[in-house]
Amino acid sequence: MKRFKKTAAALIAFSCLAAASSAYAFSDIKDAKQEKIAASLQSQGIIHGVSADRFAPAQPLTAAQGVQLLVKAMKLQAKVDGPPPPANVPAKAWYAQAAAIAADNGISVGNIRDWNMNLTREQFAGMLTQAVKATGEYPTTEMYMLVKDEDETAPAYRAGLQFLLLTGITELDAQNRFHPKQHITRMEAAEMIYNALQFIQSHKSQDPGQAEDDVSIRIEKVNDQVNKIVLSKPDMPNPGYGLAVDRIEFLSGQKAVAYYHITTPAPGKMYPQVISTATASFYLDSKFEISVKKTPGYDGGPISAPGTGKTIK
Repeated sequence: MKRFKKTAAALIAFSCLAAASSAYAFSDIKDAKQEKIAASLQSQGIIHGVSADRFAPAQPLTAAQGVQLLVKAMKLQAKVDGPPPPANVPAKAWYAQAAAIAADNGISVGNIRDWNMNLTREQFAGMLTQAVKATGEYPTTEMYMLVKDEDETAPAYRAGLQFLLLTGITELDAQNRFHPKQHITRMEAAEMIYNALQFIQSHKSQDPGQAEDDVSIRIEKVNDQVNKIVLSKPDMPNPGYGLAVDRIEFLSGQKAVAYYHITTPAPGKMYPQVISTATASFYLDSKFEISVKKTPGYDGGPISAPGTGKTIK
């Protein structure tokens, strides 16, 4: 009897272990990379299968499903308490809250006439771009990606597609085509969502070198190997103030931090009293992701910016 109890206990433990190890496995996803993506998103509660073990990766994504997916993945919140759903959304629809939050965060859902329609790749790309930008501002390389079938893409979606391509959130096929009018599948949407979350996390988790004092970073492509990095700080009291880069530290994971300080006007020199933008630039290997951090290069007191009600520490 004792041996039977031990055997039964072992079988129960094994069954629980097997269930735990396969809890996030979908039997209809065969690609290892896609399986990893689906498992990651499912573990976060972002996606769900159509059954206990099936994801239906090739099935088209509907407008309602797409909006729900974007709101949940980006953790978007309403800017006001209980915003009403857009006029094109039935108040008691299961996706009404997600649609209301999406609209409140600048995602274009007001022109969706049929929430059961299958989204095209360009429609989802457009909404995904808006959803990512709703989570914050991110630097992008100022360059243009050649898309062979761009003429098939509606003008309203072209800028968003360029954003997704430049940030690595999506990619073109071997013929440099995006196929904008094709219906996006559940797996394609999941891959874009996964890449978007990776992109956001890579920028939000930069503890060293967060941009400070309203200093913005603009990245200009020089060639495939080199980028020009331009730092800008607006609202300076006059053109005599500037930015100076002290040093650049290279970190693990192909990250770099540029340390800068604010320079003060040359003694005895007269400058027009106009609000100006200070800039500094340098060149960097394109494989590095750049961020900035201020150093105490300026030892004076706060700088007054006339007419703005601001001081610069």
